[in-house]
Amino acid sequence: MKKLIKITTLVTLLVSTTCIVEAQHIPVRSNYIFTAFLDHPALAGNKDCLDLRLGHRNQWVEFPGAPTNSFISISGRLGEGLRSIQGAGIRLETDEAGPWGTTSVSAAYSHKIKLNNQGWLSAGFSFGISQFRLNPDGLDVTISDPAILGDQNSQFLFPIVDAGLWYQDKRRFAGLSLLNATSGTLSGVTQGSQTSKIFVATGGTSLELDGKYMFRPSANIRYASGAPVCFEMNGAVVYDDLIAVGLGYRVQSALIGSLQIALFNYMKAG
Repeated sequence: MKKLIKITTLVTLLVSTTCIVEAQHIPVRSNYIFTAFLDHPALAGNKDCLDLRLGHRNQWVEFPGAPTNSFISISGRLGEGLRSIQGAGIRLETDEAGPWGTTSVSAAYSHKIKLNNQGWLSAGFSFGISQFRLNPDGLDVTISDPAILGDQNSQFLFPIVDAGLWYQDKRRFAGLSLLNATSGTLSGVTQGSQTSKIFVATGGTSLELDGKYMFRPSANIRYASGAPVCFEMNGAVVYDDLIAVGLGYRVQSALIGSLQIALFNYMKAG
């Protein structure tokens, strides 16, 4: 019971660049390991305590219309047996970039089965609502553009459905998810625009080094229809599960540095 009331907090304050791709409306995060639950609903309830994560990203500081992103998520277990676990969670995220903005909230459920090799296989899904909005006043348009409907603030609500699988044991993890399976049409904002289905694959492992050190390599792939594949890899050196220092690379886009520190037994900052 004591474990169930612990809260694991992960504050992500990384400043990084984002893959900017046509039809991509779900943020790309360089800290994909810290925020995996946002992309993989099957992760709900993976920890044996309440898992609270929150973060904020501020890019290109002091530039007009600079992108910002904030999120909060919480997940826990509804019930567990010797060979099965049920998990649930809530995710809330908002993203702003110039005249464009999105806010989404969803509830996730997962069911986990223990395998003979002591690993766990999870299947999960989530349902929610996304608000897509456009402020034409923030656009630098000198002629009438038929792609922009009206001259007032426009917004459009559409349902979002995510689903996926996740495998994890003491050393390895791998997940595959389909995000935005409903692929909402933005007829309330622009003409002929539709949000994309997005496939996300994430995987990694832990390798023992000398003493209390471990090396944790991982990779993340995102694909949205009509956009280039976004591939990223990261490697982190971890000391006694207290501090992790990592370096990552997103193909043709960014170099990424990361730092994670355990502040208490139940709290980490990244």
